[in-house]
Amino acid sequence: MDLLALAKNMRAILYLKEENENFIKFVLKYNRRRSIGVPDFIDTPEGKSFVSVSPPQKAEKFYSQLKNEGKAIFLSILYIAPILTTPSCLKNFEKYEIMPIMAKEKLDIREGLRHLRIAEYSMLDYRLSNGEEMKEYISKDLRRFWRIKDSKVKVGSYCSITVPTNLKEMARGYTIVISVKID
Repeated sequence: MDLLALAKNMRAILYLKEENENFIKFVLKYNRRRSIGVPDFIDTPEGKSFVSVSPPQKAEKFYSQLKNEGKAIFLSILYIAPILTTPSCLKNFEKYEIMPIMAKEKLDIREGLRHLRIAEYSMLDYRLSNGEEMKEYISKDLRRFWRIKDSKVKVGSYCSITVPTNLKEMARGYTIVISVKID
């Protein structure tokens, strides 16, 4: 499948540590018109919104050496789509975290979907920027999350991995991991 065409319609990259039927139902219900990328280390759930994603052949060797969280981040940066996960999975991304996104409380469905969209804009804007220093850009960009800003509960984070120089043109920038509480 054409990477650019797929990326244009991608809402997010799914990340789950274990099967979560309720979360899958939520994703299907609220993302009927946009694709949700499913990395190769997760069984692709049934539903027309889910699409298997993988790196281009040029990046396969690098990708195969990453742990699952690194793979999700790489695919997220590649497809310019934030990572959508549950609150319990946020801790898995701490090793890759540049800056946390804090809120008064865990994001419900409405706020989670809003901030997933904001995360998409953030990632795309950075990718289109003229290479501003990432940490400086992110510290300013964090203002996009003003509706939820507080310091009590971690609801997401800006994350990145080191991408080899020969892959930087296809995958540069950062990802935003957003967790949504559905129960």
